[in-house]
Parts: sequence; C-alpha cells; structure tokens
Amino acid sequence: MILITDTQYLTNHALKALLASCGHAVQVATTREDLFTHLQKKSVRLIITDYIMFDFMSVSDLVEIRKNAPDTPILILTGAINQMQIKDLNNAGIRNISLKTDDREELLQAVDAALKGKKHYSEAVLDILLKKDGTHEVAGPLTKSEIDIVRQIASGLTTKEIAFKKKISFHTVMTHRKNIFRKLGISSSPELVMYAIKSGLIENIEYHI
Repeated sequence: MILITDTQYLTNHALKALLASCGHAVQVATTREDLFTHLQKKSVRLIITDYIMFDFMSVSDLVEIRKNAPDTPILILTGAINQMQIKDLNNAGIRNISLKTDDREELLQAVDAALKGKKHYSEAVLDILLKKDGTHEVAGPLTKSEIDIVRQIASGLTTKEIAFKKKISFHTVMTHRKNIFRKLGISSSPELVMYAIKSGLIENIEYHI
C-alpha cells in the first residue's frame, strides 16, 4: 500500500486517483498520528509526503520515520525546495525527491523508482541542485520580491501594510500573493508561514499571530 501524507485536499485526492488508476492500493494520512498508525500495520510499501506542509517540525521527523520503518522508502513531493533542503534530506537518508509541478509521467517514474528502492530526483529538482550559486535559491521558484513578501506576510503584516511599506499598489501585492500561493501549491496564510519557517526564511520567533 502507498501512503500519501499531505495536508492539501487536492494533492491527496488527485494523487490518490492517479496512483489508483495505475493499480496501486492507496491510503491517505493527514496527521502525524494517522501516519504512525498506518506504519504500525506494516503494510506500507511507500510514503509520499510534503514534509514542509505536513505535520512535521523538521527533517529529524523523517529520520524517526525511517527508524520505525527502515524498509519503507520515502518520496518527498513538495511545491518548492532549495539546495540546502535537498542536502538536508539527503543527509537524512531521503533519496527520492520530486516537485508537485512535475508532469504525470515524471511523478509515476518517481513512484516506480521509490518502490524499487532506487534513488530518483526529478529533472526540476536536479536543476535546483545543480545551480552554481545555491545561496540565492532560498525559496526554490520564488523571486527575490516574492521572498520578501513571504517574510512580511509571515511576520503578520496585512496586504495593505505590505503595499505601504514596499511603496507599491495593493493590487500588486495581491498579484504577488496569488503567484506565491500558486508556485508553492498552497492555499492559506498558515501554510505559507509554515513554509517560511521550515525553509529558513523566518525564525519561529519572528511570526506573530
């Protein structure tokens, strides 16, 4: 059985439908507790997770999963990733990483490779990994301006306040916001905050509700 662990409804159900159409048995876990409950059943052949958006605090949580289920491969399927995150995952023993923007065939190749115990990075992930100047790839596909807006949203500023601070129009900030959500595959500010914290764009103490 393949276990999908994500907090996004569309990701869970679209991926479940895709894999089921290929003959795979699929279950969905939306919380950490659900995940470990499934692992105790010893029937999970593959875990597919977006560790940035899921109920994880850090890569160390993935290490814990590997200790509990050493024979179960983990495929990271995320909306965005940077060089440092890829290296951290690799150091944690994660050898399979893909992006949610990958096409159908790439996703199926990633799943097949993981099930066979083979290392697999999608082309988009390899492109990020092979960039010469990784220090500027802080948030994967986001532009410098978008990264700045992510930080400001995460720090608690409203759209109007961001527009005033950056001396741009309210509409421009809204456009940036929509583009950020689309690129990261998220749909809410809390998800954006979680992404910003886990990507190292802000510290936990910088976020104010």
